Amino acid sequence: MPRLSRLLGCLLLAGSCWGSAIAAQVSKSVVLLMSEELDGKGQVIPIRTEIMEVLHALEQRAGLKFEIRRYPWKRALENAANGEGLIFGISKTRERLHNFTFSTPIFADQSLLVTLCNAKFQFNSLNDLKGKTIGIVRGTSYGEEFDRLSNVLFKVEDDTGNIPGRFQKLVMGRMDAFLYYSSATNIRQLENRLNQQYAAEFTGKQTNAALFCILPKPVSSVDIHIAIRPDLDRGLMEKLDRAIVRSREDGVLARIYNPR
Repeated sequence: MPRLSRLLGCLLLAGSCWGSAIAAQVSKSVVLLMSEELDGKGQVIPIRTEIMEVLHALEQRAGLKFEIRRYPWKRALENAANGEGLIFGISKTRERLHNFTFSTPIFADQSLLVTLCNAKFQFNSLNDLKGKTIGIVRGTSYGEEFDRLSNVLFKVEDDTGNIPGRFQKLVMGRMDAFLYYSSATNIRQLENRLNQQYAAEFTGKQTNAALFCILPKPVSSVDIHIAIRPDLDRGLMEKLDRAIVRSREDGVLARIYNPR
């Protein structure tokens, strides 16, 4: 009987240790704020597949589990500044550097000018936007020089994340172009995709002629990060930085540049 008791005790101890090991492997849940984009029915567009792949890679490598919460971008920024959680898809500005701790860059986004093809204009520098109206997503930075000259050299039209609504403003002549962030390397392919998704809504038919054009030169190219309010960091950025570097070395991050 004493021997049986010792055996049972050992088994219980082993089970306890095994349970602790499993518990240690369970990912820590953290809130991750992201922007939302809406379709023509006002429904939130699902997060792109390649972005989800990147997030899963970071979760695995950092030992985290993201609780994704999506808001209009301006509200996501405000909520992150108020301490709700991490924020994904943020670029650095002087003001934001006072409010957030940033991860190492994850990828780079280009801010591209989308116009009507029959109203294209030459763009080589911000001076070419003089007197024009450019649509921007409220709360989004498109590079510090663009931000500085907004409503000074050119007028900005504040938009929400409703993509069809942005195209509609363009068709109605409420703006000369709007800025569209993308990490795609093949701009013509991106242009074709946008026309396939949105042009028929305004022409009433499928056509091979492009309604919307993307100007070849981007307004800016910015590094995209994850960020958090400094007092809430507690080692999260260090974990994420290691995960980002590993994901880059593994080639996972490169997939975000593949256009869909």
